Amino acid sequence: MRRISQRTAKRRKQGLWLAIGLALVLFALQQIDQAIRPLTAQVVQYQCRALAVRTIQTACNSILEENSGLYDDLYVVQQDEAGRIQSIAIDSARINALEDALVDQVNQSLCQLQQVPLRIPLGTLTGIQLLNDRGPEIAIQVQPLSLVTSQVQSDFSQAGVNQTRLEVTVCFSVQVGALLAGEVIPVDAQAEVLAAQILIVGEVPQLYAQNAADGEKA
Repeated sequence: MRRISQRTAKRRKQGLWLAIGLALVLFALQQIDQAIRPLTAQVVQYQCRALAVRTIQTACNSILEENSGLYDDLYVVQQDEAGRIQSIAIDSARINALEDALVDQVNQSLCQLQQVPLRIPLGTLTGIQLLNDRGPEIAIQVQPLSLVTSQVQSDFSQAGVNQTRLEVTVCFSVQVGALLAGEVIPVDAQAEVLAAQILIVGEVPQLYAQNAADGEKA
């Protein structure tokens, strides 16, 4: 009986130490998680923002290459009887068509992010420089949390003797979310895309109707 009691007591003691050790390990893991989670969130936000910006730029470049007609006739020139340019103004309808096409393409491309997870090395997620780009890759799901909003900016500038440059820039804003450890991390991303750059040849006046189409669109 005494031997059985000693064995039972020994097992209980071992079980107690095992429970204490397990509790200490869990506590240490929790402390580590709390320490690196903010750094991990920052790394994920940076990577997701960069991915969203690349996606926006690639989507715009793709549709502009495939549809060069989108940036045709973006401006209207008024001339006098002698053929001298009196004014140059952007064509709001053509600008809106260009913007709509770009926004549609960007929204479609961002929705496809869910099909290809963002892969980040585990060492990079720790935020420790020595471990950057090391370790197994962690797959992170990225998805848009909002539709893209856009704003067109048009600008006329002097490009040389009797030459005027028209630049049309579209500014995009979107919020995407990264799913990490059951938590959705929201990320705001902005990107600017030079949609058109056109050189207008001819003597032009100093005043232009250049901002008629500027404005934000959701």
